[in-house]
Amino acid sequence: MVYKRLLYSLVSVFLLWSCSKADFPYADDAQGNPDVADFAEYSAIVTVKQNSAGSVFFQLDDDTRLFPTNYSQPYNGMQRIMCGLREYRQNRCDILWMDFLEKGELVEAADWNGESDGADILSDWMTSVEDGFLTVHYSAWWGEGDVEHTLRLVSGKNPDNPYELWFCHDSNGDTSSGKGDALVYFDINSLPSTGGDYVILTLKWQNCAGELATKNFRFRSRQ
Repeated sequence: MVYKRLLYSLVSVFLLWSCSKADFPYADDAQGNPDVADFAEYSAIVTVKQNSAGSVFFQLDDDTRLFPTNYSQPYNGMQRIMCGLREYRQNRCDILWMDFLEKGELVEAADWNGESDGADILSDWMTSVEDGFLTVHYSAWWGEGDVEHTLRLVSGKNPDNPYELWFCHDSNGDTSSGKGDALVYFDINSLPSTGGDYVILTLKWQNCAGELATKNFRFRSRQ
């Protein structure tokens, strides 16, 4: 899987909170009474899905479904998108803007050469595990040309822990001229089923300083 798509203005667009969305909750009215506003607006990363009746819905987290009123794209299977949402009560929403995210490749350790050029994974609301997906907001060195970088998620390196994964970045010889942020997601639902329970998923990677880094997440197989 190759990926080269920088997000130059993330900080100016999003609130970087450590949750699955940048949240603007339902507002108070002029008298200070909570929960009377008609909608809430926020940025989120969601899974586009389709129910048995053919209606497209957004999976916001492990348990929350939202039904968009203005989604006009053809359904091409589950995809992850970043979007701005105006959520109404009764789980309805309008899409304010949206962008499809790039899907990365999950590979077995036997198919990985063990090399990585390093990347820094950012601890903000965009780096998350939900709905059977791992989404990574990362920063890496990029050149000024058109060389595409390869992003892989490696499983099976630790035979004693199937929920230990390695994030691997290959610059493919790209000349380093500056750092930039990007987003990629991986479908990790092929990992052994958690049986409806949450387990600890450990993500490891080599950062840009060449050091080992680790981050833990709560993971539940997609329902």
